[in-house]
Amino acid sequence: MKLEKIVAQVLAVDETELDNESNALNTRNWDSLRHIELLLAVETAYEVRFSMAEITSMQKLGDMKDLLSAKGADS
Repeated sequence: MKLEKIVAQVLAVDETELDNESNALNTRNWDSLRHIELLLAVETAYEVRFSMAEITSMQKLGDMKDLLSAKGADS
């Protein structure tokens, strides 16, 4: 599943509103609770697990893409 589609579903926003710079400060509905829901949805969809260090390093959508790529998951 495409990462932008997952993010859009969790945040209840249109996929076209998202880009690599999307984050909690510039994206509607992206609060701390939704961030946790988003991480869980991504872990489930891509069958990966994030360490606490990885979680804290993911501040924007582009960071998630980079980390998924590093884990061998195609975002």
